[in-house]
Amino acid sequence: MPRQNLTTETLPFAVGRAITALGQNIARARIRRGLRQVDLAKKTGLALGTLRRIEEGSPTTALSAYFTVLWALGMEREFDDLASPDRDEEGKTLERARQPERVVPKRKDELDADF
Repeated sequence: MPRQNLTTETLPFAVGRAITALGQNIARARIRRGLRQVDLAKKTGLALGTLRRIEEGSPTTALSAYFTVLWALGMEREFDDLASPDRDEEGKTLERARQPERVVPKRKDELDADF
């Protein structure tokens, strides 16, 4: 299967919107901290162009770059809840549906076949 490149044309709308919002949130956090883009780029070790693409919400910028910027801004606590199994209500519901409804315990008078 050929590799697909994500662009604004091929990206699901909800995903594009979320990445754009993340970029805007990162830009706002940087500004609130009084950091210039060049300062944050130096702190993270990212190229200035990469940081600009992050703040624009580029879907082709590596996820690790987004996480590195969040770490540099002191926002790494946000990582813990991202796709947390504890917050996955649909997954938990599906998991419960696959569980057996009732487990029949062994009777005491049955012999165990496990040797």
